[in-house]
Amino acid sequence: MPSLSTAMRILLLTSALLIAGFSQGPVAATARVAITHPTAPGKVVLRVSSGGGFVALQTNLRALPSFTLYGDGTVIVPGAVPQIFPGPAIDPLVRSRLSERQVQALLKRARQSGLLARGAIDYGDMGSVGVSDGPTTTLIVNAGGRRVNRQAYALGIGAGGYLSARQVRARQALARFIAALPSKLSGARYTPHAIAVYVAQPAAPAPAGAGRVVWPLRSDLATAGKPAANGLAYRCITVGGRDVKTLLARLRTANEQSRWAVRGRANRTYQLVVRPLLPDEPGCPVATP
Repeated sequence: MPSLSTAMRILLLTSALLIAGFSQGPVAATARVAITHPTAPGKVVLRVSSGGGFVALQTNLRALPSFTLYGDGTVIVPGAVPQIFPGPAIDPLVRSRLSERQVQALLKRARQSGLLARGAIDYGDMGSVGVSDGPTTTLIVNAGGRRVNRQAYALGIGAGGYLSARQVRARQALARFIAALPSKLSGARYTPHAIAVYVAQPAAPAPAGAGRVVWPLRSDLATAGKPAANGLAYRCITVGGRDVKTLLARLRTANEQSRWAVRGRANRTYQLVVRPLLPDEPGCPVATP
């Protein structure tokens, strides 16, 4: 049987360990439940985009993700565009920042919605949704040790008479998660590190108000760039470095319908579709051999 002094020492030691455990408990608990994710500025943690459907080709070429979260908490979303026609030559983007606490809250909500589960999630197809020529919504999440890609056709467009109860629940969970993403974020206008310029020639006749703009760079619109992906009738030029600032200044004098000419060859014009590249996008998508 231990002596009284030995028992007191054991009691004091146990108390000290308990106190230390309680003092460090919240930190340790936070570390245990935190959802891991990339932390580099150019690594995508979460992205929502929509594409396809019965829209003009130029619409899909210009399409930008509606929400992109990067590892350092940077969020890039589309900026406000005046509802006039023709619209701007390049769509604006806004850069904001989320704290790690906000990032964790977002990822935990994704996990609670079942979006981080292993395996595919069945959202139904065109036949079961009952809508033709609709867009496909894509959600990418890179967290918790896995990268998931969820795609739902015609999300939010139709209830679908042939969807199963499980498919309806899955579509509702995805739609609710996307609808609750931060949208009204205050921030600065995002200046792209590079710009994708899709070139079509010969250009169709210019509509009224289109105007003519002179291409400000050395690259020749007649030959520069590589064939766009998917066999599109466009070539794509990646504009980077110091040329970005020069091109952005000229784009402010143009609109989406402008016809572009190379200096010294005013009789030949080109139609451009211009898209700012996001931090994780190195350049134009190109056709595979």
